[in-house]
Amino acid sequence: MNDVISIIEKSKAAYLASVDAEGKPEIRALLNLCNPQKYKALIGKSLIQDGEKVELYFTTNTSSNKITRIRNNPNVAVYFAEPEKFRGICVSGKAEEIADQKLKESFWQRSWTMYYPLGKSDPDYALIKVTSTKIEGWYNLEKHLFGEQND
Repeated sequence: MNDVISIIEKSKAAYLASVDAEGKPEIRALLNLCNPQKYKALIGKSLIQDGEKVELYFTTNTSSNKITRIRNNPNVAVYFAEPEKFRGICVSGKAEEIADQKLKESFWQRSWTMYYPLGKSDPDYALIKVTSTKIEGWYNLEKHLFGEQND
């Protein structure tokens, strides 16, 4: 599991796959709040490990299609990669939009005003939590699987 955490933390971006109303998948890039080089203030908050499961937090616009899709179907996958090393992790699980304003504010970064001009109370500022049910990865020249193994 240490390799999983390492890849998540080193990935420059996170790629969220969600399902639209017609059942078709869509992938969008997100800021990787789990990267401690970029988000030192979020160490220990944006990535929480519990055995072979993880909780991950991300931000997006409330008005985005991502939020609409998550509200309609919480099944998502998030991909992290170190492409130069041919290493990648896919975290599959359930996503939820966080309504707790204090929790949202605890994640707030000043640089995000470019996305949310009204600041941490901007109604277009959304916080998403993804709880893993399965983690699949490719590293050290082999496949690794954590969590549900029903594939």
